[in-house]
Amino acid sequence: MVKAMPTQHLTLRLRPVVSKIIFSLSSVALILSGSITAHAAMQAEPSGDWTSSIFSVYGITIMLVLLLVGLFVYKRISARKQAKAVPNLRGRTQSSEKKYLASARVQALEPSPLVERRQPPMEGVQVWEKPVEPETAIFGAYRIDQEVSKLIVGKPHRMDVMSSRAPDDRRAIEASLIKALESSDTSDEGRRRARQALEEYGFVARQSATMLLGRDAWERSSAARTLGQIKSQSSLTSLIEALHDVDSVVRNQAVTSLGSLKMPAAIGALLDIARRHSDIPATLLSESLSACSVESLSFLDAPASEAASLSHPSANEPDDLERFDSFEDLPAGADDTQLAQVLNQLQNADEQTRISLAQQLAVHPVQRSVFALTSIVLNDPEPAVRSAAVISLGMIDHETVFAPVLIGLADESRIVRAAAARTLSSLHLDRADAYVRVMETADADMLRRVASACVKTGIVAQAVDRLASEDRHQAYEAFSLFSLLARADETLPIIDAIEKHRDEEVRLCAVRVLSMSGQTSVTSKLRELASHEDIPENVRTAVLEALYKLDQDQSSSLDLPASDNEPVFLHNS
Repeated sequence: MVKAMPTQHLTLRLRPVVSKIIFSLSSVALILSGSITAHAAMQAEPSGDWTSSIFSVYGITIMLVLLLVGLFVYKRISARKQAKAVPNLRGRTQSSEKKYLASARVQALEPSPLVERRQPPMEGVQVWEKPVEPETAIFGAYRIDQEVSKLIVGKPHRMDVMSSRAPDDRRAIEASLIKALESSDTSDEGRRRARQALEEYGFVARQSATMLLGRDAWERSSAARTLGQIKSQSSLTSLIEALHDVDSVVRNQAVTSLGSLKMPAAIGALLDIARRHSDIPATLLSESLSACSVESLSFLDAPASEAASLSHPSANEPDDLERFDSFEDLPAGADDTQLAQVLNQLQNADEQTRISLAQQLAVHPVQRSVFALTSIVLNDPEPAVRSAAVISLGMIDHETVFAPVLIGLADESRIVRAAAARTLSSLHLDRADAYVRVMETADADMLRRVASACVKTGIVAQAVDRLASEDRHQAYEAFSLFSLLARADETLPIIDAIEKHRDEEVRLCAVRVLSMSGQTSVTSKLRELASHEDIPENVRTAVLEALYKLDQDQSSSLDLPASDNEPVFLHNS
């Protein structure tokens, strides 16, 4: 763009200077011409008439001077008039320049119908550009199916096709990979590749985010169903969080998808959600618990006598809190002759006979039956017999069966784990009191087995956040479980909670568990924790106090007489 206005200003500034130069030159020329004329006249006139010659010369000179003065005065007056007229001219010039620039800006903002010309942005000026919208399709569904087929069989495939960001291509890639997962023609290795591709290209993360942050329940439940189809282990945490969704449809779909994952770590969360929400269908929860322990949902062929699956209490049945207070020690059963015969037949019976005898022991809810069934769960070599024993323990439904059922929950056989999961969800007992009873009555080996089972099945990981819960019952249950771990010397989860948990209150509660356990074997680990620089100061102080208490307990146990060296139980009101 060329601006002519500065040239006009320059012309206005130079005009007086040029006028003065012309005026000076003209004056000099007139004086010279007058002098030359006067000098010629003096030489031409005779000597007698010299006065008239002088008069004529001076007269001409005076006339020239007056003429020059008049011209000078005229120029001054003209210059003043021009000086007054210049501001008005400048104002008109600036207004016209502004109008010209405004019109130029309007033309620059309006897109040209012919050619779009982009000027480089000025420094210091933020230029907003219209975001580029992704194309609706780049490669197409047919091309994507070809590349997914190559990926499934392990052949080289186009990475740019699989990583396409076009919405239509993304939907086609996800649908094609899920179709390959559910196809019966896909091998196990192909399913692994498809599941890995769904994770690497962000489909699992996107569905997890949609399930947790979706605007409506249908969108969240659809994402939960898709995660169940993908069966990726990385979605376990998100599905467990979805169990606490405000909508029951989303919760039920999360239960089903957790069953599709078939991960034992989900058992603890499923058992907990069964206690929180009674609206979850019993059959749905039972199938998911079974699926977390078996390869398929076909393990439902147990006899009717094992029906210890989940069921809602009837209207005339007392609730769980009333059942907690009604538990008493089981009778010994020493005088039961029929029970004695069953126990004698267990010695040398075959597998089918032992299964039948284990089912018969459920009819005798006495201590001897519980001891025999516990021995079967711990020692019998056949998974079917151990499964039948776990089911019979659930039918007895007493606090004394809690420990062997927990051990069955971590059994190496999927059949036993499924039976234990369904049995544990049907027991009418307070788990906090049951953990305390196990600590008080179980021997060292049983205590170690129960603690290991709680860690392996994810019950401990599910309970660690409840150590500082505002719900006193949940906090007490978590505290009882961690106390059992400390008593069994299974202190690794407690140490991890003290060292790494995000909540400082949970850390302090974990330190208190170790302090009250009286286990001096953890002193070396506590000293190591106290030396860490990233431990909060409150936690460090609590660790040092726990170390001091454990040292005092150890010294007092060595100094006091045997009659005074008795455990003291502290109750937190």
